[in-house]
Amino acid sequence: MRQKKIIFTIYAMLIFGGMFIFLSIINPLTVYDTDDWLYIYLLRKPIPLPNAWNPTKIFPEIFMPMASYFGAFFIYPLTNNYFFSLTIAHALFGSMIITMYFIEFIILLDKKKNLSSKALIGYSLLFILLHFIAFINRGRDNQHLFSSINLTCFYNYTLSVLINAALVMHFMIFDGVEKLFREVAVLHKLLVLMWGYFAINSNLFSSVVLAAYVGTELLLKLLEEIKNKRFKLIDYCRDNWISLFVIISWLFVNYLESRGGRADNIGKSFAANILSSIVMQWYGIATANIFVTILIILVAVIWSKKQKENRKTALKFIMYVSLSVVYLIMLGAVVDSTYVARSEVLICIYFYVLLAFIACFIEIVEADRKYIRLLLVLLGTIVLLFIMPGRLYRNYNCSNISYEQCQELMNDIIGQFENAKQNGKEELTLVVPKFQTEGNWPLSAEDGYKFAEALYRHKVIDRYITVTEMIPSEEKNKEFGISP
Repeated sequence: MRQKKIIFTIYAMLIFGGMFIFLSIINPLTVYDTDDWLYIYLLRKPIPLPNAWNPTKIFPEIFMPMASYFGAFFIYPLTNNYFFSLTIAHALFGSMIITMYFIEFIILLDKKKNLSSKALIGYSLLFILLHFIAFINRGRDNQHLFSSINLTCFYNYTLSVLINAALVMHFMIFDGVEKLFREVAVLHKLLVLMWGYFAINSNLFSSVVLAAYVGTELLLKLLEEIKNKRFKLIDYCRDNWISLFVIISWLFVNYLESRGGRADNIGKSFAANILSSIVMQWYGIATANIFVTILIILVAVIWSKKQKENRKTALKFIMYVSLSVVYLIMLGAVVDSTYVARSEVLICIYFYVLLAFIACFIEIVEADRKYIRLLLVLLGTIVLLFIMPGRLYRNYNCSNISYEQCQELMNDIIGQFENAKQNGKEELTLVVPKFQTEGNWPLSAEDGYKFAEALYRHKVIDRYITVTEMIPSEEKNKEFGISP
């Protein structure tokens, strides 16, 4: 036991270090568009706000600005580079969440499978690898399961999914929600309650991971009691009250979001968009790495032919995935059907698929070692890297420009504020690159105040300078090499 704790500790340190390097150097997180500039300073109250733009996005709208303030107040004085300091801060926080996610996985694996330390590490590394190659279909600008179109979505979707998925694995380690709360100490209970609070109040797309797990467990218990003719509503509610509380809380969050400010700007033509949402869901799945898909299918077929004992577990995972898919399609039809094709949302499905894949793969390999050779299928990924070779992963900004371009743009924006201050001005006309989009997104022409607020609150400039106007200029595009 002591040896495993040491191994897990080293494993966690290596995962954290590797992810920090990935998110700060290899595929760095960047502050770029006006949504990013807003949420690096706008710290909300940690409670649901029914009349807010996003009534229940508590997790991202608390921790994104908190990480940003940490970068501005503690890292920036050391680096004298505001842009890089924010990258470091968000890479630290993102690495902590991703490490927690992977640690929960290896602990779950250790609890459920009788494996050696070497095998545990091996299967865990396979699990990690699949997250990074799941969407490789060419040699450049691929997505991975921790991708997002900008820093804001990294918090709103990617990290929100991970805290939900990690919580689900934590419940699985204890064989369910009710059993966990019966067995653990009071402090553990409080930590899980806080964890669950942020998970449910993170993002509707992301929290379906938790809802699908809890909902499946409740439904199967209900069906079993009905089948055995011992269902009593009062007893059922008493025995499963914590799970019922989770589901009711999740439904209430859905209700609050439907009444929020953002919901007023979302189309309600559900019937007209449902087909589009289904198509986009399958399009997103179809764009995955073909060799990963082949491997998953092969393992599923072989496992289904050889295993007879774990049908109930298989049914659970089918329900987890099915409930998640149905909800995501319905939510996509209400919000925007293109959301369900994005990797930040598809991870909700792939989490359960990869979890089931690893479990099935372990069982067939333990039964016959020759099946380890199935992993050779993944070598086909190397072939894909020769299709349009270049930068392997898409950058964390919606224009997909380089980290250096983002930094030069931010330094230019800061420079315009500094020049205004040196000239004794209280107001500023901010000049930014021009984009052929409505409102000049991603640097929206009406959002100049976001730059002023962020730089002032983060003490990058020592007095507030009002942005009276934002002027999109093609000269800035040429200066920074940014396509309009």
